[in-house]
Amino acid sequence: MSNRQIEERQEEKKCQELAEILGISYDEVCELTWDIETNESSDGLPYEYLIIFSDDSPKETLQKIGSLENGNT
Repeated sequence: MSNRQIEERQEEKKCQELAEILGISYDEVCELTWDIETNESSDGLPYEYLIIFSDDSPKETLQKIGSLENGNT
């Protein structure tokens, strides 16, 4: 298995897990453009993970999530 195949499988798994957490389908997650940021203490201890969706993500899908704050976070 090539590195590219491994990366693709990891990305697919991440999208499947995110779909489950957000309560939307895998296909809907694939339509979204997003990044994950970490809020950490000064010692590097993560407090929380933030999923930030880009403004060009489908609004209908974002509305299904329902728990967005500060726009698309």
